[in-house]
Amino acid sequence: MIKNNFMFSKLVQAGKIKPAKNQLKENQGEMRTMNKTILRCLLISVFILLACTLSKLPAASAVSFNLVKQLDPFSGDNRYGDVWGEGNYAYIGSFAGSGVGIIDISTPGSAFLAATYNVGSSGSQFKDIKVHNGIGYFASDNGGGMHIVDLSNPTTPSLLSQITSSQGGYNSIHNVFIDGGFLYEADSRTSTVKVFDVSNPGSPAFVRDIVTTDPSFIHDITVVNNRLYTSGFGGKTDIYDIFNIGITAPTLLGSVNSGGNSHSNWVTSDGNLLISAREISNGDIRLFDISNPLSPNLLSTINSTTLGINAFSPHNPVLFNDDLLFVSWYQAGVQAIDISDPLNPFLLGSFDTFPGSVSGFDGNWGVYPLLGLDRVLLSDLDGGLFIVDASAIVPEPSTIALLGIGLGGLGGMYLRRRLKKIGVHRKIGAYPPERRSRAGTVRYGREG
Repeated sequence: MIKNNFMFSKLVQAGKIKPAKNQLKENQGEMRTMNKTILRCLLISVFILLACTLSKLPAASAVSFNLVKQLDPFSGDNRYGDVWGEGNYAYIGSFAGSGVGIIDISTPGSAFLAATYNVGSSGSQFKDIKVHNGIGYFASDNGGGMHIVDLSNPTTPSLLSQITSSQGGYNSIHNVFIDGGFLYEADSRTSTVKVFDVSNPGSPAFVRDIVTTDPSFIHDITVVNNRLYTSGFGGKTDIYDIFNIGITAPTLLGSVNSGGNSHSNWVTSDGNLLISAREISNGDIRLFDISNPLSPNLLSTINSTTLGINAFSPHNPVLFNDDLLFVSWYQAGVQAIDISDPLNPFLLGSFDTFPGSVSGFDGNWGVYPLLGLDRVLLSDLDGGLFIVDASAIVPEPSTIALLGIGLGGLGGMYLRRRLKKIGVHRKIGAYPPERRSRAGTVRYGREG
């Protein structure tokens, strides 16, 4: 026994034999290392397999939005104009001189006409309207100029001031934009944009004229982060630096050959992507890389054929959170398009406001999604206001749980993109509440 113990001690000292306790610890450590390696390989295999599978799946079919409420507040054939929203109210214009309908949407399914702003048949053809911080900017296209209206109590709108040719503005205004205390007017008749300081809404002051490069006329304007974008029917979209526009003349940064009948535009918050709509038979939406305004690059074109719809043309584009594009598309209603990859945009959902055939200008005129996806506002030329719920096209979940694995990092980003592209996000994700709450604010440097 003593001899055996002596020999065992020698073998242990020589490292030929390890004590049972030490051997157990070492074996456990090796098993843990092996398990981690196996798990890592398994996860990589699952990721590769899933990524390859997702890349081969077809895109999910577009969804149809749910109608929440429709209102036709004006009698007769009123040919409604644009729509805007702020807080618990929607504002819709009228072609026939019925003024602006102010609609309480605090409970969207029970929305009702709360008030009407109307100054009579002369000057009440308000085709474009903007509202910011309780002030309405109602553009008359039949001689009434710009009406600046106190909407602190939307049920009792009152005129604060009016801008006409007497103040250096236009008597007939087709589109207007508000940003940083300045108002921009486009009359859709000339190539000049007029700028006013409206920091005091009761006493607007003329600032300057901006003469654009378009050979025809400016139809619409957008301002994002101190840059002005003009949509010209002659085919030019000018980009101006308007920093300190109150005291400094704008600088032309570049011009985009956006195509004839360039009607309206919207731009991402970083100023790198221009969305331009052309109002012409079988017109289109064109996505341009304008990261270098001197060298714009056409990335993709979206038209009725690519969307599989039948309509005269797109009318107005509006971006929601930079990657979800809403477009009012006349007889085809509103179209919601994922442009997170501007080289490969795809249709997510739609809602048709117009049941008739395609003949000229009918159907969806305006769209305003910035109050939230559960209450997207649409204006139909004859049908009035439509409130639709587009929540089913949630752009991207905050997190996706897959086999109990959080998809973070680059791999997670790729999978989220792929899941998003095939529509799986509708089943396994929900729009983050913190982002939904921010949808109530007008983003991308816009005010109104």
